[in-house]
Amino acid sequence: MKRRGVQPDTVTLNALISAMEKAPGGSQWEKALEVFQEMNRRGVEPNTVTFNALISAMGKAPGGSQWERAVEVFEELVEEMERTIFSA
Repeated sequence: MKRRGVQPDTVTLNALISAMEKAPGGSQWEKALEVFQEMNRRGVEPNTVTFNALISAMGKAPGGSQWERAVEVFEELVEEMERTIFSA
């Protein structure tokens, strides 16, 4: 996409995070988190699909090692939803 001058948007990055979430054994949760962080750096607005895929990826991390971070992501989702609701 970048080679063609097309900037990734929420939909394409959600697809990428969702694909990483489906990796065997939760092996790609770190890359899913990196994509999410890159979204924020680039100003690409995450949505509920983004958060759901990321939380699921983190929940599948080997040995359940990322459940606390998954809760943090969920709390961020709640904050985002509150901002959206109260700014309308």
